[in-house]
Amino acid sequence: MVKQKAFEWDHVTIVRKPDKGMPVVQCKHCQHVFVGGPFRIRAHLLGTKGFGVDKCRRIDAVKKAEVQKMISNTSYANVDVNGGSSMKCNAEKSSANVDVVESTSINEMPSSSSVNASTNKKMKVDNGEPLKVSWQKQLDKNADEAIRRFFFVEDVPDVKAGSAYFHDLIKAVALAGPSYKPPSPNQLRRRHLNEEVNYVKNEIMRIREKWKIVGCTIVSDGWSDTKNRPIINVMATSAYGTVFLKSVDTSGECKSGEYIFKLLKEVILDIGPSNVVQVCMDNATNCVAAGRMIEKEWPMIFFTRCTCHCLDLLFEDIGKCAWVHNVMKLATKLIVFITRKQHTLAMYRKFSEKELLKPSTTRFAYSFIMLSNLLDDRVKGGLRRMVVSEQWCQWKGSKTQQGEEIVSIVLDASFWANMKKIVKICKPILKVLRLADREGATMGLIYECTQHMIEEINNIEDVDRIMLDEIKEICMQRWTMLQSPLHATGFILHPIWREKIQDIDDKVNTSWMETIMRYTNGDIHLCGVLLNEFFAYRTQEKSTFQVPMANDPTMMHNAVKWWETFGACTPNLKRLAIRVLSQGSCASSCERNWSTFSLIHTKKRNRLTHAHVQKLVYIHTNHNLIRRIRGTGLCLTEVTLDMINKEDDDERLLRMQSQAIDENDEVDEVDEDTIDELEDMDDIDGYDSA
Repeated sequence: MVKQKAFEWDHVTIVRKPDKGMPVVQCKHCQHVFVGGPFRIRAHLLGTKGFGVDKCRRIDAVKKAEVQKMISNTSYANVDVNGGSSMKCNAEKSSANVDVVESTSINEMPSSSSVNASTNKKMKVDNGEPLKVSWQKQLDKNADEAIRRFFFVEDVPDVKAGSAYFHDLIKAVALAGPSYKPPSPNQLRRRHLNEEVNYVKNEIMRIREKWKIVGCTIVSDGWSDTKNRPIINVMATSAYGTVFLKSVDTSGECKSGEYIFKLLKEVILDIGPSNVVQVCMDNATNCVAAGRMIEKEWPMIFFTRCTCHCLDLLFEDIGKCAWVHNVMKLATKLIVFITRKQHTLAMYRKFSEKELLKPSTTRFAYSFIMLSNLLDDRVKGGLRRMVVSEQWCQWKGSKTQQGEEIVSIVLDASFWANMKKIVKICKPILKVLRLADREGATMGLIYECTQHMIEEINNIEDVDRIMLDEIKEICMQRWTMLQSPLHATGFILHPIWREKIQDIDDKVNTSWMETIMRYTNGDIHLCGVLLNEFFAYRTQEKSTFQVPMANDPTMMHNAVKWWETFGACTPNLKRLAIRVLSQGSCASSCERNWSTFSLIHTKKRNRLTHAHVQKLVYIHTNHNLIRRIRGTGLCLTEVTLDMINKEDDDERLLRMQSQAIDENDEVDEVDEDTIDELEDMDDIDGYDSA
């Protein structure tokens, strides 16, 4: 096939033809002389940026229109871009070795016609890369610049660049093409916000359908936002995840038990009372009153106290013991003294690579983790090396009464010995807290783990018996407050405890009977059926309970899956077991949800209405669940017993506890006396000097 000459050559005169490279040409319209081939000629005629050539200022509109028409109608598959000569001009080269420069318009990108299909050689630019490749690199560079400016100028955290939603955004916009126009702020806050809420509601229906089988737990908590408005949120949890349902601005309302009951009643009716297994809240008087009202209205729905809140109160009670309080006070004074001033903190960091945990009055479990942090060899050793160092001795603050007191605390062997005893006592409690304070089904583990916790504390050696008896009594009081018929039922029906229930005590048996009566709404016949099926489960007389796999510990740890697999011979008991064992045992998810509220309703966005904030929180919280479902599928999240020992460093628990601690809740002092003492340090000359 005969190839036609590229039309661009009709607009220039070839001045010189070198043996290599592109020719020197002169424009017939403006007489401008430059080095180039068809693409640089075209850029000159049309005034296209990015090719390192000045635009023609003499070409008339008619000729320019003809050039544009030729570009749209010409296929370069049969065009000789060499202008009929033997020159190997496969790309536009400038005499100054000019690369393709920045372009801000997608329309300036070379078309597919720029490929010379008449030869097997790709067009090259000065760097030796194909023109399309070089041009794409420039477009990528422009995109990177636009993205980084959005992040940096608008103060968007750079960690958001790793968000899956951000990557979805980039892909969607790229597919939409250059004609895409993003929505306006008004469109986002109205139409798009409502559309996304509806989308989330439809996606969450998959979870809500599962509640008909596994049931759910209603959890609720209170908080004050940046405008000091009292907010109550309500969420539903199950082994399939936690769903944010609603939040209510209670400004001007008396948050009595009756008010909370009416709020939860609306939620229960919306979900369906038959789909709700329990309501879990903290130990506030109004919450307990609301829980009792719910049990009276729907006997099949149980009210349980938040396990994590009860354990945190247990830590608080332990902290009130005289000998524990004294150690805690000294430890807090030590940490505050070190972290309060930049000079002492910098000095400490020279001797230890591990940071100190600051005390908090809000979460008592956090305080005991703080003591564990102090006992770390890196912290303890660093403190001791610091107070005997020459740098410490030369510092003026070390000569003060407070400085000398810090030295005596650090070098006091009895202080560290008592702290070690406290940590040893609290370790079993932290294990249970670590287990309970997580997403997933924990109901079947709490009863036995708490009983084991008390036994483990009682058997601690190297601790005075009087001290242990005091702690044990405190544990028993809190356990009595925490336990409910649902906890006992979870213990009875969890397969891993099947051997233990052969000799269940009267308290457990009474709780089990109460659960059956409330679950069946007093149906004597159904109660009898459940008791007969329970006997078959307990004695393993049914065939499905006798298979070797049914006694495999690996299978037994996953209680819900175990009942789904082996419970067919006892269908009524299976249904009850799955509902009970699919529940969690705390309301921590509600408490952690406040971090989402504070993330959205900031000081800069304090004019947002509560209705608007609620929609944003609804989307933000539930989208995380939707993303997880899309990644792993709709699967159960069961908490197994081996998880109680998996996180000895307490980092996850520390994060959980910290999420519930407002910045204003952090304290630097234990009491007023300590405040006064430390404030006096500001008057020391050279205290902050190096």
